[in-house]
Amino acid sequence: MSDDIHNASRPGYTRRTYLLDREFQLKYILLLAGMGAGSLGVFGALAYRLHVSSVSAGVDGGPSLLWLTALGSAGLGVLLGLFGLLFTHRVAGPVHVMSLYVAALAAGRYPRLRPLRKKDELKRFFDRFSEAVDRIRQREADEAHALEVALAALKPVATTPEAREALETLNQLHTRKRQAVDNPTGGTFKSVA
Repeated sequence: MSDDIHNASRPGYTRRTYLLDREFQLKYILLLAGMGAGSLGVFGALAYRLHVSSVSAGVDGGPSLLWLTALGSAGLGVLLGLFGLLFTHRVAGPVHVMSLYVAALAAGRYPRLRPLRKKDELKRFFDRFSEAVDRIRQREADEAHALEVALAALKPVATTPEAREALETLNQLHTRKRQAVDNPTGGTFKSVA
C-alpha cells in the first residue's frame, strides 16, 4: 500500500540531463575521447606498418601484431590511469577540503576559507560555497548583535530569578554566536592554496 502512494507521487518520466556542468564535463569528455582516438590512431598506424612490412617480406606478422596489440593496450591503460590520477586529485582535493569545512560548520564553527589551488576543478562550486558560508556568518553576526542589544535592554529590568536565568541563557547564546563569528577556525585545516 505504501509503495502505491510512494510511486504515485513520482512523475511518469525519468529526468536525463547528462550535461549538468557543460564546460567541466565537455572538457574531460573531449580530452578522454582525444586520448582514445589518438592512441588508437597510433596503434592503427603501427599495426598497418607491421602488416605491410610482413606482407612485403612474405612473413606471418600475427605474433608481432599480437604483441603490438598487448603493448598498445597496456600503454593506453597506463596513460588513462595517470590521467585518472591527475583528474581525481584535482577534484578530490577540493571535495576533501569542503568536507572539512562542512564538518566545521556542523560543529558550529566558521572555517577560515582559503582559495583553491590554481589547477583545481570545482572552482565555481567552491565560490558558491564560500559565498554561502559568508552569508551564514553575516547572519550569525547580525543575530549576535541583535542579542547584544536585547541583553542591554533587558538587563536593567531582569529582577526575578527566572528573568535572570533567561537572561543568562541569552547571554550564553550571544557569547557562543560571537565566538563562532569572531574566531573562525583556520589552524585546523591544511592550506589548499
